[in-house]
Amino acid sequence: MVDAPDEVMPRMVAHALELTQASASGLSILDESHDPPVFRWQHLNGALARFEGALTPRHNSPCGETLDRDAPLLCRHPELVYDWIAEHSLVIPEVLLVPIRIGKERAHGTLWVVARHEDQFDSEDLRIVSELADLVAVARKMQRDKLRLQEALEQQAMIAREMDHRVKNLFALTQAMIEMSARHATSPAELAQSLTGRLQALARAHAIPEHTGATEQGSGSLDRTELSALIQASLEAHTSLAEPGRVCCKGEPIALGPQATTSLALLFHELTTNSVKYGSLGSEQGRVRVEWETCGPDLVIRWEERGGPRLAGPPARQGFGTKLMQQVLRGRLKGRLEKNWDPDGLVAIVRLMRDRLAD
Repeated sequence: MVDAPDEVMPRMVAHALELTQASASGLSILDESHDPPVFRWQHLNGALARFEGALTPRHNSPCGETLDRDAPLLCRHPELVYDWIAEHSLVIPEVLLVPIRIGKERAHGTLWVVARHEDQFDSEDLRIVSELADLVAVARKMQRDKLRLQEALEQQAMIAREMDHRVKNLFALTQAMIEMSARHATSPAELAQSLTGRLQALARAHAIPEHTGATEQGSGSLDRTELSALIQASLEAHTSLAEPGRVCCKGEPIALGPQATTSLALLFHELTTNSVKYGSLGSEQGRVRVEWETCGPDLVIRWEERGGPRLAGPPARQGFGTKLMQQVLRGRLKGRLEKNWDPDGLVAIVRLMRDRLAD
């Protein structure tokens, strides 16, 4: 039974036919995914074998009454009560049905035997069919556990593949940051400082799901990161969200996949770092407002700074941070960044393709 639970059920049905000297035997398994719920006939033996795979009503049948009573049922001439049996011109002297139950769960089907004549079945037949029904229940539990184990192993293999892919992407991105930072840094200390901040931003971003619980379970994927949590994590590294009005984040829930999380973590790290150095977060009265909304196929994010130093216009040259932001957006996300150097503060508009956010 341990090695082949699928083979046990037809054997038990065959034994029920033989040991009770019935004319037919079979299983009726409840299918609640069907609308309305039905019983599926399985492993039929004897005179009714031609009805293998047939569907019968849940609430207008001997099997349904057995489940409602939660007890064995002996039913004589059910064709006189149930029209769907009579429609097949069947004559059933009596049928003995025993519920199938896994542990303390409610019964989910029946093992039944059809008599050759009236008054055929007695207490000994009831004992036999009840014991066989218990064995069927054990086999069905093993079958269910085997399926769950297979699903768990497949899920584990998929997660392992996704983790491998994620790690490779992070290594590739880290290598690219090192090379680009080295070209722009004027000293080893500056190189170390810029790399440390960016790597810490990545670390914070990929730690968010386990802290926020923003996950999609059962979807065949690793944890998802909420966009709002990612933005707040970037800002918290530089300023206190406890200060009223200091930072405002507003938008609908948006779940990000691993690659989108990595890219946007670097984007918001650069925006936050620049705001601390040159913009509103470097001023006690400064504040940042981040809003996002879906516009057709795009997600539009608006980063607005106010209360910082007055801006005379865009910087004379494009820094490494801006180049990095443009690069990560143009990659997998197929996005773009627009900056408006308003005298009252920077306004950055980020446009992303929504169908890339789950990557």
